[in-house]
Amino acid sequence: MLAAAPNPAVRQAATQAALQGGDPAAAAERARELRGLNEPLHVRYFDFIQSVYTLDWGWSVSRSQPVMEAVTQALYYTAQYSIPWTILTIILGPLVGVYSAANMYSWKDHAATGFAFFGYAIPNFFFGIILLLVFGVWLEWIPITYNTGVPVFSVENAIQLAIPVFVLVTGSIGAVMRVSRNESAEFQNADFMKTAKAKGVSPLRAYAYHVMRPTLVPLSTTLVGQLLALFLGASLLVEVVFAIPGLGRLTYEALIAQDTNLVLGTTLFFTFVAVIGNLIEDLVFTVLDPRISYDDR
Repeated sequence: MLAAAPNPAVRQAATQAALQGGDPAAAAERARELRGLNEPLHVRYFDFIQSVYTLDWGWSVSRSQPVMEAVTQALYYTAQYSIPWTILTIILGPLVGVYSAANMYSWKDHAATGFAFFGYAIPNFFFGIILLLVFGVWLEWIPITYNTGVPVFSVENAIQLAIPVFVLVTGSIGAVMRVSRNESAEFQNADFMKTAKAKGVSPLRAYAYHVMRPTLVPLSTTLVGQLLALFLGASLLVEVVFAIPGLGRLTYEALIAQDTNLVLGTTLFFTFVAVIGNLIEDLVFTVLDPRISYDDR
């Protein structure tokens, strides 16, 4: 699609040549040659495949730096909010679901379900704009744009990342909470739970060992899928809203500038994250349920 679309850099070169009294067609052709766009599409594609395996991801024209360097710099800022967001989602999602199942159809269940599905239903970018308007413009508690000059492990950085992390957490625990609530509701009435209660096992220990662990087996699929979907999609919107120079915003700006090498580089990194996420999911299966084995593969 990028190869079929008109390149803005080539168009700008032709316009500049026309304004200076030159030949627009010749200027456009020179710009295409400088960027390697004059080669056939299959030749450019196989060059890209070869560069992937040699870790030479090309040169970013829009940023005037190697693609690998641009991705590494953007990953530094993406990790600052994605790591705490992932940890909080993994902890809060299953806990809220099990808590709702333990207090099913009570006001506690309705309150937890309402909070989880509120964040799941409202669009992340719209929720982020509302919170930025309230806490950034009206109350002036957080900066309007992300400040890259503050240290990573500082109170200032925690304050400016609190709202983006809150938006992503509320948007991700809804699906996780729903699956964990439904799964744990089945296990809490199982025979082994009745036996544990009859032996005098404390409710906290019973839910932790006999309900939470089997619930996490089917939940891990939803958890990995939900986190990957938000990481690939919602992170772009959140970074644009809060002006965070991370991978999402880098991809967005590369698409606007039609920087093919940078778009391919960020897409390749997102694909790598998805593959690693699915590998971790398979490994978690064997840890949570020893009956699952991949020895025959």
